Order: sequence, then C-alpha cells, then structure tokens
Amino acid sequence: MGKATKATKRFNRKYLKDELERRRKNKKGQELYKKRELKKSKRGDASGDTDSDQDQATGIDEVDDLADFAASTLGRKENLSKFMEADPENDSDAGNSTDSEDMAALLQEDEDDDDGSDDDADLSSGETGETDEDEDEEDVFKKELEAMKEKDPDFFKYMQQNDPASLKILEQNDEDSDEADSDAEMEADESGDDVASGAEVTVKMLNQWEREIKKDHSIKALKKLLLAFYAASHMDSERNEQSDAPYRIQGMSIFNKTVSTTIRAAPHAFAHHAPVVNGKVQVKGKVRVVQALLKSYMTSLLELLRQMSDAAMIQYLIKECERVVVYFRSFARYTRELVKELLRQFGSASADDGVRISSLLALRQLAVGATGDVVDMALKGMYLTYVRHSSVKNMASLTTIQLMRNCGVELYGCDGGASYQHAFVYIRQLAIHLRNSMQLRSKESFRAIYNWQFVNSLAFWTEVLATYCGDRADDQPDLCATLESLVYPLVQIIMGVARLVPTAKYFPLRIHCIGLLLRLSSATGIYVPVLPLAIEILESPEFLGRRPVKSTLKPLPLDAHLKAPKEYEHTRVYLESVLESVFGILADTVAAQSVRIAFPEWVVPATLQLRRWRKRVGKSWTRFSKQLQGLLEKIDQSARLVQQNRTKLDFSPSNLTAANQFMSTTEPNSTPVGTYAASLRKVRAQQRALLLEAEAAE
Repeated sequence: MGKATKATKRFNRKYLKDELERRRKNKKGQELYKKRELKKSKRGDASGDTDSDQDQATGIDEVDDLADFAASTLGRKENLSKFMEADPENDSDAGNSTDSEDMAALLQEDEDDDDGSDDDADLSSGETGETDEDEDEEDVFKKELEAMKEKDPDFFKYMQQNDPASLKILEQNDEDSDEADSDAEMEADESGDDVASGAEVTVKMLNQWEREIKKDHSIKALKKLLLAFYAASHMDSERNEQSDAPYRIQGMSIFNKTVSTTIRAAPHAFAHHAPVVNGKVQVKGKVRVVQALLKSYMTSLLELLRQMSDAAMIQYLIKECERVVVYFRSFARYTRELVKELLRQFGSASADDGVRISSLLALRQLAVGATGDVVDMALKGMYLTYVRHSSVKNMASLTTIQLMRNCGVELYGCDGGASYQHAFVYIRQLAIHLRNSMQLRSKESFRAIYNWQFVNSLAFWTEVLATYCGDRADDQPDLCATLESLVYPLVQIIMGVARLVPTAKYFPLRIHCIGLLLRLSSATGIYVPVLPLAIEILESPEFLGRRPVKSTLKPLPLDAHLKAPKEYEHTRVYLESVLESVFGILADTVAAQSVRIAFPEWVVPATLQLRRWRKRVGKSWTRFSKQLQGLLEKIDQSARLVQQNRTKLDFSPSNLTAANQFMSTTEPNSTPVGTYAASLRKVRAQQRALLLEAEAAE
C-alpha cells in the first residue's frame, strides 16, 4: 500500500478523533436529512412523469442473475452483472484528477527520495492502479457538507446553531488550499530559467531539448519538452488551459515541430528512465518525477487525439498510443480514458477504414495482458459501439458495418473466458427481447425485433461463433470448446426472428436470417435446417395465389432493406428480387451439403417441392423457371457423384467416424452444384459493386 499523503496525515493528527466523535453524535441528524430527501423524491415521483423503466417491458433485469451464472460457469469471481450496467463511453468515474492537476504535478520540483520509494512498487508492478485515484476522507466529507448546504439550507443552518464544530473543516480546507496554492506558486518560481510565464517556444529550444534528451537523458529537458507539448495539445481545447501553461505555441510550424519532436524523443527517454522488463515497468531514480512525466505525456497525447480531425494524423497518434500502451496499463485512469477514446474514434461517423483498423490494433494490444476489468470494458465497448452505429442507410453503409463487425470479431479472440461471458449475456438479452415480442404480439414489440440494430447484433454473434468455432477452430481449440455451446441458442433465436411475422413485406429480413444460419452451418459443420425457411417463401400466396402488380420501379436491393417499402409491395419487380435471392440461398445451401455421405437422400424432399413449384407457377416466371431447372440438374449430377463414391466404401453406416470423413478431401465448391452456386455468388457480387458505384456517383 502506498505511503499516506501529507493532507491525510494532517487530517488524522488534527481532526480524526473529533470527526469520529462528531459523526456518532450527528448520526440521527444525517438520517433525518436522508429521510427528508426521500420524502421529497417520492412527492416528486407522485406528481411527475411515470417511471420509464416500467414503460419498457423488455425483461433485461433478468440478465443480472444470468450474468452471475455465466461468471460462475467459468470460475471467475467478478460480478459481471454490475459491469454490464455501466457504459464505457459514459463512465463518470473515469478518474478524479484533471489535466490542470497533471500539469501542476509536472511543474513541481522533485520530491524527496523517501516519497519516491513507496511509489516504486506501484509503477513497477505492472498492474493497473494508482494511489491518487481514491479521494481522501477529508475531501469526501467536505463535498457532503457542501452538497447539504446547497440542497437543504434549513438543515445546514440547524447544524450551524447546534453543532458548529463539525463545520469548521470547511474553513480549514479553504485555508489549506490557499497555503497549497502559495506553495505551488513558490515552487513554480524556482523551476528554472526557461520555464518563464508564457515563454514562446522556438525551433532552437526544441532542438536543444531533443539533443539533451537523446545524449544525456536529461530529466530537466524532458520536463520542458513535455510542458511545451502540453501547451501544443491544448491550443484548441474548450477548457483553454494553454493560458496556464508556462509555454506558448505560436504558428502551425512550431506546433508541428513540437508534436513531432516530443513523439520522437519522449518514448526514447521513457525507455531509459522507465524501461519495460518482462512486460512490467521498472523505474530508475525518483519514481514520483517519472510518474509525473508519464502522466503529462499521456494526458497531452489523449487531448491531442481528441482534437484531431485529419485521418492521417489520427492514425499517427493512435500508433503512438500503441507504442506506449504498456505505460497506459500502469495507470487505471489513463487506461480507461484510452479505451474510451479508441472506441470513440472507432465509432466516429467521419472515421475512415484506416482509423478503425488502427483503433482495433491498439485496443487489442491494450487488452492482451491487461486485467479483467480492462478486457471487459474493451469487449463491451466494442460491441455497444458496433450496435449504436449499425443502422443501414444505403449500400455503402453495409461495407462500413461489415468492417466494424470484423474488427469486433478480432477483439473477441483475445480472452476466451471474457468473450464467453459477454456472448452469453448478450445472446440471452436477444432471446429475452424475442420472447417478449412473441408474447405481446404488438406493433411496438415487433419493431423492437425488426430493426437493423437487432439483426446486426445477430450477425455479430453469428460471425464470432462461425469464426472461432469453425474457421479458426484448429488455431484456438480452447476458445472453440468454450463458445460452441452458444451455437444452438443462437440458431433458435435466428429461426424465431425469421418466423415472427411471416408476411411478404418481411421477406428481406427472412432472407437475412437464412444467410446467417447458412454462414453458421457452413463454418461450424453443424447441420441447420435452412431449406424449409427458403421453400416457405416460394410457397407463399405471393407466388401461388396472387398475380403480381406490374411496376416501373427500380429493382430493390434487398441487402439494404429489412422490409419492402409501401410502393414495392405485391409488385413484380420486388418479387423478382426475392426470387433471385432465394435461388442463390438454395444453391448455397445444397452446395454446402454436397459432399456429405447422405446427400442423395437428404436432397429428395427439396427437389420434389421445387419441381412441384416449377410445374405450378413456372409459366408466370419463365426466367426463374429456367434457372431452377439448371439448379435441379446440378443437384442430380452432384447426387450421382456421391453415389459413385459410396460404391467404393467398405464400412457400414454405423461407423460414424468414417462416415464423417467421407469425401473430406473434396471441396464443396468443386462439385457440380458447388460450381453453379459459386457462379451465382459472383453475379451477385458484381451487382453489388455496380450499386455501390451508382451510389458513389450520386
């Protein structure tokens, strides 16, 4: 545990005994004050608006107990339910110290060696935590008294009349703060010849500081350089703290020179004064001085990152943060601020692909080897940021959402235990929303499911499970074994969403759901009955019992829609788009199973239904009737290929291990139906590219 501060010692010596006695005497008064506030809040609730928590019958509260169960499943002791209630982008407890306090600490002269020795264990331990994060008891009590003075002046007046001794701490704190300010001013006056009030930074000064840092590892030169960097990073700050800085930056050339010089020289100096040994920071010399320098550098770096709007500069600063991420890990406050800033850059509407990828790489490096709280914050923040920005507006936004989804999937491969907990809880939340919608059966409940945020949340977890339980199962077998149990509930949720409203208006959403199921089945090798969902679309009244309405509308891109617009309902152009997507899904589904030993028998019911549909409505859809005929021919060819390979076998059907290895060396895309499905995918990709070009031209 770190050494107690001077303010804490002074408080313990002068006021602690009296303060404890005063608290015992005034316990009833405190309870009376709380009761008054409770009565006021109850009266306000009775006369005010209704409780918004009761308006949304989503059942999310049930997730808390489930989160505890998920934590206990893997043997982790953290209470994940409390963490799930917090928002990493709105963390009000991100740290108590401010940038101005960091600069004040940097301006102070070197402390005694005794003070630094206690902090050495703090920084060199490599663990996330800092002693200045917890407020002193004196400050906490002072804040309580000030809040009481504002909220309940009558009770404060009563305290002045009956117990004035308990309020003397306010006057004493003011005196102590005045003394501290005067001491800081005296120390600042002694800080050096270059640190004059508002001294203008020049190129000569920057070059001299850089030479001294690289040649002599000068702490004094590093301090001056970081003060200049602080002034440069706060030039456009809303708080306008550059006026308090000892240096001034005039002109963009000096600004660029200051930033580039600091980013070159500071990491070099930190590598000497605070080298990283086996992933832990080992400080040489006076720890408090090095801590102040590190805090100043990280504060200025984060402030500069917040203000930048140029994509190239943002990427440059994020890479610099990635270089010194081991120092960020040593301070809880700066770790949280870095995570929040990287998530903000990742989800920014103006960010390009390079910024998002750089943010992902920095987050991944920060999460690897960090404590569980940091990993949880990064994983949760990444998922929530993705969901907030997952609304599809056009075809171009689909590309951005896909990139964000891929980045999130990469981050969820860092920690298997934390990834399972988050996936378990959020998939459970999706199931609760779906259950409530199925029970209420109202327009509002359907809208809670049939929106892009919900569908893209399903797509996110589908991609996570398909990647780590399928594509990369051999690379990370432990993570695959952990997440594999979530495949079945996710499949059930997706199938429930697809069948929630089985009308022609929501054919696009059903097609999206079928695509997710197909991706999950193809990657993991787990059989999912996808064909019935697709054939149900073909056998709907839109194709069998009603003639389509002719229209001159443009073809509808189903990838960017969850439901058909009003003007497209029952039109031929809309149904043609649906048929193109359904036939592509049928080809992909059959191709994925075309190397299974039971393929000839498995495909019989589907081919009978498709031939019956072609015979019944083929004359109304001539083009698609010919396309379906080609698909049926490829299916027959693939079935004969499987039968030919089965004649060479010498084991019985009861040998499941050998049956699973049947045609294991043959790729599904090399079969006749697989080649046909690949050609259809290529045509769809070309059509999507043309749509993107058309949107860009507009």
